[in-house]
Amino acid sequence: MEKKQEQQSSKKSKKTERKVGSLKIFGSSSINEDDASSLVGSIIEKGIVSSNNNISKPIPPPQPSVLPFPVARHRSHGPHWTPRSNRNIDDEEEEDDEDESEFANVDPISVFAKPVQRKEKKGLDLSTWKELMQSNDISKSKGREVSKSVLGKTERQMMDREAMKVVGKKSTLSDSLGANADVVTSMDVDAESHLNAHKPLAKTEEGIRSELSVSSVTEMDLDVSDQRQLQENIKDAESDYFSRESGLMAIDGQASTKGMVYDDNAKAECGRMEKIEPIQTAVPKQFHNLGNQQGSMSLASEIDAENRSRLANMSHEEIAQAQAEIMEKMDPSLLNLLKKRGQEKLKKQKHPGSNLAANSELGITCENQSKMAINCPNIESNDSQKMTTNSNITKSGFDNVLEQNVDPLSDSLWNAWSQRVEAVRELRFSLDGAIVENDFTQISRTSDNNVAERDFLRTDGDPGAAGYTIKEAVALTRSMVPGQRALALHLLASVLDKALYNIHLNPVGSTLAGNKKVDNAVDWEAVWAFALGPEPELILSLRMSLDDNHNSVVLASAKIIQSILSCDLNGNFFDFLEKTTIDVKNTYAAPIFRSKPEIDVGFLHGGFWKYSAKPSNILLYGDNMVEDETEGKHTIQDDIVVAGQDFAAGLVRMGILPRIRYLLETEPTAPLEECMISVLIAIARHSPMCANAIMKCQRLVQTVVNRFTANNNMEVYPSKIKSVCLLKVLAQSDQKTCGEFLKNGIFQIMTWQLYQNTSSLEQWLKSGIENCKLSSALMVEQLRLWKVCIQNGYCVSYFSNIFPALCLWLNPPTIEKLVENNVLSEYASISEEAYLVLESLARRLPNFYSYKFQSDRIPEGADDNVETWSWSHVGPMVDLAVKWISFKSTLIDSWVAMKGDSVSHDKYLPSILWVYSAVMCMLSRVLEKVIPEDTIGLQEDGGHLPWLPDFVPKVGLEIIRNGILSFTCVNSTQYGTNLAGGSSFIEQLCSLRQQSEFETSYASVCFLHGFFRVFISINNLIQFAKGGISSPSKLCNFSQEENILARGILMESLFELRCVFNIFSKLIASEWHFVQSVEVFGRGGPAPGVGLGWGASGGGFWSKTVLLAQTDAWFLSQLLEIFQTVSVEVLPADEDRTFTREMIHSALGLCLIAGPRDKVIVEKALDVMLQVPVLKYLDLCIQRFIQDNGRIRVYRWEYKEDDYTLFSNILASHFRNRWLSNKKRLKASNGDRTSRGSVSLETIPEDMDPSNMMSQDHSSSSLIMEWAHQRLPLPMHWFLSPISTLCDSKHAGFGRVSDIQNLMQDPGDIPEVARAGMFFLLGLEAMSTYLSANVASPVHSVPLIWKLHSLSIILLIGMAVLEEEKSKDVFESLQELYGQFLDERRSKGRPETISNMSINLLPETRKKYDLEFLRFQSDIHESYSTFIDALVEQYAAVSFGDVIYGRQVAVYLHRCVEAPVRLSAWHALSNSRVLELLPPLQKCLGEAEGYLEPVEENEAILEAYVKSWVSGALDKAATRGSIAFTLVLHHLSSFVFISHKSDKPLLRNKLVKSLLRDYSRKKQHEGMMLKFIQYTEPSTVAKAEKKDGLSLQRSSLEERLEILKEACEGNPSLLAEVEKLKYSCLKGQL
Repeated sequence: MEKKQEQQSSKKSKKTERKVGSLKIFGSSSINEDDASSLVGSIIEKGIVSSNNNISKPIPPPQPSVLPFPVARHRSHGPHWTPRSNRNIDDEEEEDDEDESEFANVDPISVFAKPVQRKEKKGLDLSTWKELMQSNDISKSKGREVSKSVLGKTERQMMDREAMKVVGKKSTLSDSLGANADVVTSMDVDAESHLNAHKPLAKTEEGIRSELSVSSVTEMDLDVSDQRQLQENIKDAESDYFSRESGLMAIDGQASTKGMVYDDNAKAECGRMEKIEPIQTAVPKQFHNLGNQQGSMSLASEIDAENRSRLANMSHEEIAQAQAEIMEKMDPSLLNLLKKRGQEKLKKQKHPGSNLAANSELGITCENQSKMAINCPNIESNDSQKMTTNSNITKSGFDNVLEQNVDPLSDSLWNAWSQRVEAVRELRFSLDGAIVENDFTQISRTSDNNVAERDFLRTDGDPGAAGYTIKEAVALTRSMVPGQRALALHLLASVLDKALYNIHLNPVGSTLAGNKKVDNAVDWEAVWAFALGPEPELILSLRMSLDDNHNSVVLASAKIIQSILSCDLNGNFFDFLEKTTIDVKNTYAAPIFRSKPEIDVGFLHGGFWKYSAKPSNILLYGDNMVEDETEGKHTIQDDIVVAGQDFAAGLVRMGILPRIRYLLETEPTAPLEECMISVLIAIARHSPMCANAIMKCQRLVQTVVNRFTANNNMEVYPSKIKSVCLLKVLAQSDQKTCGEFLKNGIFQIMTWQLYQNTSSLEQWLKSGIENCKLSSALMVEQLRLWKVCIQNGYCVSYFSNIFPALCLWLNPPTIEKLVENNVLSEYASISEEAYLVLESLARRLPNFYSYKFQSDRIPEGADDNVETWSWSHVGPMVDLAVKWISFKSTLIDSWVAMKGDSVSHDKYLPSILWVYSAVMCMLSRVLEKVIPEDTIGLQEDGGHLPWLPDFVPKVGLEIIRNGILSFTCVNSTQYGTNLAGGSSFIEQLCSLRQQSEFETSYASVCFLHGFFRVFISINNLIQFAKGGISSPSKLCNFSQEENILARGILMESLFELRCVFNIFSKLIASEWHFVQSVEVFGRGGPAPGVGLGWGASGGGFWSKTVLLAQTDAWFLSQLLEIFQTVSVEVLPADEDRTFTREMIHSALGLCLIAGPRDKVIVEKALDVMLQVPVLKYLDLCIQRFIQDNGRIRVYRWEYKEDDYTLFSNILASHFRNRWLSNKKRLKASNGDRTSRGSVSLETIPEDMDPSNMMSQDHSSSSLIMEWAHQRLPLPMHWFLSPISTLCDSKHAGFGRVSDIQNLMQDPGDIPEVARAGMFFLLGLEAMSTYLSANVASPVHSVPLIWKLHSLSIILLIGMAVLEEEKSKDVFESLQELYGQFLDERRSKGRPETISNMSINLLPETRKKYDLEFLRFQSDIHESYSTFIDALVEQYAAVSFGDVIYGRQVAVYLHRCVEAPVRLSAWHALSNSRVLELLPPLQKCLGEAEGYLEPVEENEAILEAYVKSWVSGALDKAATRGSIAFTLVLHHLSSFVFISHKSDKPLLRNKLVKSLLRDYSRKKQHEGMMLKFIQYTEPSTVAKAEKKDGLSLQRSSLEERLEILKEACEGNPSLLAEVEKLKYSCLKGQL
């Protein structure tokens, strides 16, 4: 070892030629004030011994290479934490050998170390960039490169000398050029194509100041000689760095030091270079100049002088036009940002004393806002990369960049969100997680040289500032001092806990709507997203901390992981799911995102969900890899990339499971053991892949079981409870896992407490309150584990052994004793789970009548591996449940008596309701098994049940006697508004649902759901058995309750049922927007990981709000099913129609709420809406609407019964295949096979990787649903899919462009689906017009743009839809209706889709958004112009000038359509020479004013108009009266003569010259030119007729001719043409 150290020391001495200073034992003696001055920014480790006593040289910071224990596979050497400036490239090759010697070596430069100064960010000097890029001389470029390298070397040498001499030197211009050339070459910008300008760019003084204030340079292409097609691509080579002045760090005297400050932002910019030099060579010199700013100021003055000289050579008109062109071409948000920055810069110049506050306030948001705004067109789809633009993390070895459907205002909304996340970078936190406000006065009083006042814990950032940033805290976790590591981890845990708590309190759906924080409110959602993002590399630090040798550090790290995975909050959510009596599965918690919409589905949103991180990237540690083969393939960088997509997946990939196993095997402390098992539960709930990884991790599950048995068996610990919960989750994930638990005896070990018989309630209470709570929690988890095994078909036979111990909990208790001992909730939770276990056992019952007919034998065809329960056990269980029903009045009385004690009253009511909910659930399952399997055949044959089990009427009579339903006429207006004692229990529950907190409301709905299942089953069984009564006169001898039961409890309570329906219908109408507001940016949440709702506000899809809404949807769907099967004969015809309308409206709301667990809800809603009577009602609504509207032509035909049946079948099949089918692997087509030799290789689609196929096969044997591979929740415009899907519904979302082209040739059954879809859509639109104004209609909530787009989509397949009379009339009616909507929206001004934009727009930009609200390219698809090309091509090929087809194409020329789409539509029409086929203006959609006003101002569109004029594309359009010529005539004439007499003179002159030259060459255009000159706005025609038209026209004509002459700019040939036109005009007037 000593020999090795000598060799290392000699090597290093040869390289650096430094002398080894003496060392001193720190910690053995105190440090005086002189010694302290050398300890700047270092973390000192005790016990480092020096070789001599020379203290003139300080101890360098330790530079270890961390070896975690146990050593990770591809993590043998941890990241190096020392600044790269202290190392050379040559040193990197031998860094491993120098680890130990570095402790004994001293850097001589450290003698001159000054106090740590704040980093000052300077802008790039791009003054020579334009020169460099414009130069066509290659030799000059090469010469510049050579000089650049020479200057770079000179600069480094100067910096080294300056650091030794501590002398401030001025920066020369050549230094600046060299530094900037170095930076320019490192940027990946093709500036030559964008900066090849022929004319200097004009800037206003305000624009110059704005750009100078941020040190930005933006070059544009302005081609004055030929502007037929302006280039709109602008590449910014801006690198914004705000200088931050600090009163803390004054420069001593006139001397200044060019400090070598490590700059993360500079490193990120230079990271794109092929070879990264050390920091001092890669970062330009200006970035490190903290003392002397004269060089940068001279550059600013040079740029200012150059711009001012350019302005002096330009006229006022040219300056105004150039400014307008710049504002038009630049991104609105960027333009707004530059103006704001300019204003802030002016304020700073006026008030220089406030620079410190201004910099700290704006340095965060402005800098990052600029970067995000400039780069927004090129934003990558990877979520993690969007959140942190300055991250130095790059993808290595991965090609899985997440696709993302960035929606409507996504650029603006995403920029706003990114700015919020970026702002977190500079937030400072205290140890309790609170935000620390910067106290500038305190900072300014801090002395530079007083090291004692400094924070020795911080090695990066500002030592004088209070608190820590997240990155500083993460850096501190890698300290050499265990206490510092633990402190940093505790700080991070406090921040994350506080963030999670505040996100939980936020309202659902406010992630983007509420980003404008008032007062000093903290944006905790952004804090959460930034902390989990890739930049802080938090996951890497946590994984390394788990390998720490100090228990406190390991425990603190485990606490953070537990917080990030939201173990407690998610556990609470899953507890509520376990309590529910609705037959649904749990869901996995892996973060997901939507697949990108494709053309084959009409670009409709709502694609298949995908995992944020590919399941194939979650490597099974140690199982599926070979050390030698994969060591070089998988790196830490790969782990960080996966963790940036999915935090939990990154943990598994980093090998957290073997580490947890090791920690559990080493006798951990109780808190650490509890944390570790909580983390395992969260990982098991993540995805099937993670649950499988836990099972395949050797000895992990067995270690958990051993820990369960190792502790004192008689005592209950929280870790024991969570151990049982872990096994339950694993058993839910796969049926085979459950079988393994039974085979290995694990189930028996983990549930042995269930066999302990508690003889009486008093015995249980004697054990103590704390023991009662813990034993109750353990028993609940054990019962849930047993329930899962029963659901998987196992452990049914254990009932006989466990039932004696359950008798106490199945009987109603003595309420007073439980309340007195404060354990009513614990007792109720055991009773609830016991009845839920009985419900699971009831599922295993054979059908009652099949069972009796086969003499108690197991039915034939039953699975031999699935156990069944016997009917002999059912009777006693039903009797126990009936006791609870009879006990209802006693419990309610006790609850009413507790009203005085509000705490007990609110605490115990949910517990009681949960028990009753479980009782009803068990009874409903038993009664369902009594109903014959072939009930339809039994009714058709007129048969009846021979006899009923005794418990069926017994349960029914108990329900009637205990007042659960009133069975009387009720007041519908007052129903459910009070808890009066005279009301029925159902009415009280409806009141609780509307007035109570979450758990009480949730328990009330679950009880209602279970009760009405019992209610319907009893009613059906009694009706089936009534046929067996020979003499109806026997009913007279029955009691009142028996008569109600015999007549049918459903019909007797129909009015009350209707009142319940009205209440929940209103609830659904107010809840569906919560679910629709969650999904932002095509994701379930903005942050990675399995945290609460993936970082979404309020929990997003995992919130209690959404859970309650989906539970309401389940209950309302049950009510819809009841009313669907019952003939409502007692309702009048008008009221019956009203009720039908309410049912349809409620069904639409249900479809928008349903999640992946709620597919049955959507199926029931479709059954309601698509039944023939409902379609007939929709037809009546259409007829009434057409009559009331007056503008839509009345149909001369009507639909038949066969048409309704056909529509019902077609739509039912389409909607189920389109939205409810799961993603399956498609068979590869012939084009998907690759031949390699004689072997044909089948292509596996990216989405169908082997792990995905495994999860799909696994779903059938799992009790947990996956979010991935399905489409729910549905998008708001889901009902547009029949007219927007261009393929077979089964294959929607998998189509390719070639498939769409084939469909244009052979559409197949698509026209039939479209016809049915158009009828259904028109019916919904007509019905929605008759809803109350205060009711939010899901149909009217769909933006108009999607409806217009859907009508265009179906025309891609040609004229098939328009050839049939009925469908043609329906299509035309939809066009007229949407034209009216378009006019109404235009008259209202700004649409609601923009109202929630969280960005500040300039007035001109806001005006543009107010007008152009039909933003097809922004809202629907970025490549919408390609779709328009295909539509116009089809229009030219098959339409033959059809008016209906033409008006649909012409809608893209409407002024409310965004400019790029209007331009694309015009180019496509003009190039195809079909402008003349467009209908006249009067026949187009909407009012004519919408196409004409306001006057067109877009330069590119005006030039396109002139180009079409000159090319002759408008010749036929002018003679046929097409809207195309009307638009050109109006907008060109208005622009030239009316709207812009002084503005944009260059553009006006250019347009006029082009028209006059064309007139000189084509005399046949004389008539068009005369119309152009004599054109009068339609709004002024009526006024002109009232006056002397001739004189008015003549004066206007002379004025217009003067404008033409002025535009000729003295060109004699053009002036001659104007004279000819003048003569023709005067001649025409005569």
